[in-house]
Amino acid sequence: MSANTARALAVQEVQRLLDSADSLKRLPQLREDVLSKQLANKAQLAAAVASQVEAAKLGLDQLTRAHQALVGMRANYAEITRLCAECQSLIDCHDKIAVLSEVHSNLRKTLQDVENIAALPVEAAEAEAMLRENANLLHVYEMLACLEGTSMKAQQALESGTNVSVREAQGNLSSYFQKARAAVRATMGKFEERLWSIVRNFVRVAQEDPGLLVTALQVVELQELVDAQLVAAGQGASPLRKAWRRRCLAQICMGIQDEYAPLLQRCSQLIAAGENTDARVTEILAEADEFVAQLAPTYDFVAPCFPPEYDIFGAICREHHRQLCSMVDFIGLCADNLANSDILKVMLWCAGYQATLGEFGVEEEESAFPTGPQAGLSLLIDKYVQRIKATLATWLFNIVEGDFTNEPKANAEGRVWTPGAVDFFRILNEQVAVVAEVDTGAMLLRIGRAAVQTMHDFQAAQRRRMAGGELALEQLCAVVNNNVRCYDESLEFAEGLEEALEDGLKGQLNVEEACRGFLDLAKEAAAALVAAVYADPGFADLLTRLCCTDDWRGGGLTASMLATLEDFLQDFQRWVEPGFYRRLAEALLEECVAHYVGAVLCFLRGVTEEEVAALARDDARIRAFFARHVRPDKVSRECQPLGELREFLSGDSVESFVLSYTALLASAPGVTPTLLANLVNARAASDRNMSRADAREVLEHCREVYADRQARAGAEEAGATPAQQAAAAASAAAQARTGKAPTAKEVAFRAAVNAARKRSGGALPSPVRVPGGAGAPAGAAAAAAPP
Repeated sequence: MSANTARALAVQEVQRLLDSADSLKRLPQLREDVLSKQLANKAQLAAAVASQVEAAKLGLDQLTRAHQALVGMRANYAEITRLCAECQSLIDCHDKIAVLSEVHSNLRKTLQDVENIAALPVEAAEAEAMLRENANLLHVYEMLACLEGTSMKAQQALESGTNVSVREAQGNLSSYFQKARAAVRATMGKFEERLWSIVRNFVRVAQEDPGLLVTALQVVELQELVDAQLVAAGQGASPLRKAWRRRCLAQICMGIQDEYAPLLQRCSQLIAAGENTDARVTEILAEADEFVAQLAPTYDFVAPCFPPEYDIFGAICREHHRQLCSMVDFIGLCADNLANSDILKVMLWCAGYQATLGEFGVEEEESAFPTGPQAGLSLLIDKYVQRIKATLATWLFNIVEGDFTNEPKANAEGRVWTPGAVDFFRILNEQVAVVAEVDTGAMLLRIGRAAVQTMHDFQAAQRRRMAGGELALEQLCAVVNNNVRCYDESLEFAEGLEEALEDGLKGQLNVEEACRGFLDLAKEAAAALVAAVYADPGFADLLTRLCCTDDWRGGGLTASMLATLEDFLQDFQRWVEPGFYRRLAEALLEECVAHYVGAVLCFLRGVTEEEVAALARDDARIRAFFARHVRPDKVSRECQPLGELREFLSGDSVESFVLSYTALLASAPGVTPTLLANLVNARAASDRNMSRADAREVLEHCREVYADRQARAGAEEAGATPAQQAAAAASAAAQARTGKAPTAKEVAFRAAVNAARKRSGGALPSPVRVPGGAGAPAGAAAAAAPP
C-alpha cells in the first residue's frame, strides 16, 4: 500500500469519525485511542523483529556446529584409514592379542582388589566412626558386608597360591592381611552389638524411635537374603551365612529373660522366706503385673515394626509365658508356707493373666499353665485342696456329732430337724463360691470332687451313727427330714457347680450318685424307723401272740396292734415331711403284712373255720386301717399275700393247694415249702378229710412249683434289703439292752418274717434315679420316685 493511499484512507476514517460538529467534542478521546493503538502496534512489531533475529542467530549456530562435525568426521575417517593400514599385519596375531587383553583385564582387577584390600583398615575405621556417630545402620551394614566379602576373597586368593613367588608373597602379606581382617571383624562385632542392643530393647526403641527398630530389622532381612543366596549356591557353610533372623528372635527372648531374672531370683528365695512368704508373694505378683502390662505396648508399637512372618507378638507372649510359668513353679514349691488366701491370690492372678492374653487373641492352649504333678499350679491346688479336705472333715465330724448328740428341734408344723443339713451345705457352697471367684477350671473341679467326697463321708458318718440301732424315733425322723432336705440342697449345689465349671470340664463330676445317696439314706432311716416300731418290746410281744391265742381269735389282739400302729403313725405324720410320710406308711404296711404272714407261718396250730374267719377279719381290718394313710391300690397289692395265704389254707385238693401257692409266690417269693410245712400239717391235723400222705403230696408238689419258679426267675437277689438290715440292727440293739439271747421261737419268727418281706419293689426299694431338679420343695423329689 502506497503512502498516498494510506493517507487517503486515513482521511476517510477521520471524516467518518468527525461527521458532525458534535463529534469534535470526542476529538481528545479519539486522539488517546489512536495513540494507544500506535503504541501497541509498535510493541508487537518490536517483538516480531526480535523473534526473527533470535531465530536467525540459532540457525547460524547450528550451521556452525554442523560444519565443525563434518570437519571432525573427515578427520576420524582419515585416522581410521591410517590405523587400518597399520593393523593389516596384526590379523595373523589374533591369539596373542586375546591373551594380552585377558592379562590386561586380570591385572586391572588385581590392582583393584589390592587397592580394596589395602583400604580395608581405613574403611573399617570409617564404618566404626559411622557407628559412633549413630549413622544409618543400613549404610553401615552395606559397607561392612562389602568389606567382609573383600576380606573373604582375599583370604581365598591367598590360600590358593601355588607357585613359588606367590608362596613367598604369602609370608609378606599374611601379617598385614590378618590385621586388616581383624579390624573388619572387630568392627562387625561392634555393629552386631549395636544391632542386638536395639533388638533386645525392642519395647523402648519401638516407642521412642520405631524407625531405628525398622532399620535394624531391614538389616536382618538383608542378611537373610544373603544367607538364602549362599545356600542356593551350595555355600551353606560359608562364614558369611549368619542366620540373623534366628538370632534376632533369640536376642528378643534373651532380653525378656534378662528382665525377668531379678523377679525369678526373688522367687527362688521364697522357700527360705518363712513367715514373710505371704508379703513377698504379694510383691512378686505386683511385679509380674508390670511385665504383663508390657504386652499392650508390645502389641501397639512393637508388632507393627516386624514383618508378619515373624509372628513377633506370639513369640514375645510365649517367652513371657515361659518366665511366668517359672515364677508360678517357684511359688508352688513353697506352698506349705502360704496361707490359703495367698494361694487364692496366685490363682486369681493366673486367671486375670489368661484373660488378658485372651483379649490379645492368644489361644487358651497357649496361655495355659503346666498341670503336671510337680508343676507349680498343681502344687498350689494340691495344698489348697488338702487343707480344704481337712477343714471339711473337721466340720463334718462336728456337724454329725452335734446332730446326733443334741435333741432335734421342731418347726411350726411339728417337723423335727437338726441344723446339720443347713450348716453342711452352707459350708460346701461357701468353699465352692470362694474358689469359683478365682478359677473355674482345674481348681474348681478338684474342690468339686472334694465336696462330692465330703457328701459321701457325711452319709457314711450318719450310717455309722444309725448302725447301732439305738436312736430315738424323733432322732430317726430328723435323719429322714434332714436327708430329704440334703437331697434337694445337693441338686441345687450340683446345678450351681456344673454351671460354674468351664465348658471343657462340664460333666466330669459324678454328683448324681452323691445326691441319690442322701435319698437312699432317708430311705434307710425310714426303714430304721419301721424296724424300731416293730422292735418295740410291747409291740413285739403283741406280734408273737398272733394266730395262736384266744385274744387273737376274739379280735382284741389285732385291734391292739392296729391301735399301736395308729399312735406311731400319728407321731410320724407330725414329725416327718409330708412328701416322705406316705413312704413311711407304706413301709409300715409292708412290715405289718410281713409280720402277720410270719406269725401265720410260725404260730398257727389249727386250720378250722374259726381260724380262717379270723384271718379274713384281720385282712379286712388291716386293709381298712392302712387305707387312711396309703393309696388303695397300694394297700390292695401289699395285702395280697394275706388273701392268698388264706386261700391256701382253704384248699380242698392238691390242685387248689398248688394254684394258691403259685399265686402266693408271685406276691411273697420268699415263702418256701419248708415254711409251709407247719400250715399243711396244721390243716391235716384239723381236717379229717386230709391225711398225712395228702399233706406230704401237697408239700411235694409245692416244692416242684418253687423249684420251677426259681429256675425260671434265676437266682435270688444277693444281700439283705434295707428293711432286713434295719430289722437286724434293731433286734441287735434290743438284745444289747436286755442282755438276753433270742429264743428259738423268736429266731423262727424272725426267719419267717424275713422270708415274707419282698426283695424288690415296695415303699423303700433299692435306690433308683429320682426325677426332679434344683428348687423343688423339700421331699418333693423323694415323693416323685416310683413306689
